[in-house]
Amino acid sequence: MIVGVVKEQKPGEGRVGVTPENVQKLVNVGAEVLVEENAGIGSGFSNEDYQKAGGQIVSHAKTWDADLVVKVKEPDAEEYQYFKPNQIVWGFQHLASSPETVKAMIKSKTTAIGGETIIKDNKLQLLAPMSAIAGRRSVIMGTYYLEAQHEGEGILLCGTPEVKAGNVVILGGGNAAVNAATLALNMGCHVSILEVKQERLDWLEKHFAGQDYQGIISNTENIAKYIKNADLFISTVLIPGARPPKLVTEKMVKSMKPGSVIVDVAIDQGGTVETIDHPTTIEDPVFVKDGIIHYAVPNQPGAVPRTATLALASGNISYLLEIVEKGLDQAIKDDEALMSGINIYQGKVTNKGLADSLNYDFTEIDAI
Repeated sequence: MIVGVVKEQKPGEGRVGVTPENVQKLVNVGAEVLVEENAGIGSGFSNEDYQKAGGQIVSHAKTWDADLVVKVKEPDAEEYQYFKPNQIVWGFQHLASSPETVKAMIKSKTTAIGGETIIKDNKLQLLAPMSAIAGRRSVIMGTYYLEAQHEGEGILLCGTPEVKAGNVVILGGGNAAVNAATLALNMGCHVSILEVKQERLDWLEKHFAGQDYQGIISNTENIAKYIKNADLFISTVLIPGARPPKLVTEKMVKSMKPGSVIVDVAIDQGGTVETIDHPTTIEDPVFVKDGIIHYAVPNQPGAVPRTATLALASGNISYLLEIVEKGLDQAIKDDEALMSGINIYQGKVTNKGLADSLNYDFTEIDAI
């Protein structure tokens, strides 16, 4: 099997899907590995590093000749021309917010595996480290943009011995939320988490026991109530494979304190904040609307590519090896976790959330 390692096209994105160490592992099981020139530069890996591991340095177009194309993010529009039948495209696809990519994959009968939908032991195994990074960076970025030179409130979120720390409100109680809350609490902030599941709130209460933490059942009334006093509001709501609803209305945003900050971690799936109608980039990450600073970068981990790549590559390599050694069909028969990552199989939409979000016919992967 030919494996292609593509250099990311998204502005500011420095991650790469495969490290030189993992190229060596793929070569050892019989794969021919094509690595796009400078694909790993942003993460600190040179072309020579990949060549020493057995990879071949090739052009962007040549990389797409592969049977299995390994990316980090969803393909760029310029890359649709390379899709072909029976080709497998691997990465964090977030296809519910990329209808044109889905349309192109269906037309070309390509197979898409989304790392963000791979579930093992009831956990989003590959997404977890990226969510951890995004959650922690949300607090760091919120702290930065609360400063006056960015039109922020002009406060130091962590406070001082004489001035109390700020108020952080988090929507959703998953992995990104826990990581955001942990950092914010360590900074001395008061943290509130709004979560729909009572059992999750009970877990969070035990996890953050003895700290300046408050858990609240999430509903429209409570979001409207708590967002008013937030210095930093972080939305982390995730529905695997699907587009989340716009839970935060423009009226809620307008009720916030002037100069406060919203970070929408869910923007890679379409976002939950009504006033965010487009994603931003690492290079140009914020805009101000209704006096509130909006941070809407869909690939936050791409800003720390070395850390993110090492975490990502340690998680995906076992699945890539399975596909190379067994072929995709046998690999997904043997591994339910890998099967859960199939969003599109040879042009058929096999993820229910994706099909519902974009109004496509849903096909059970088992039926195929």
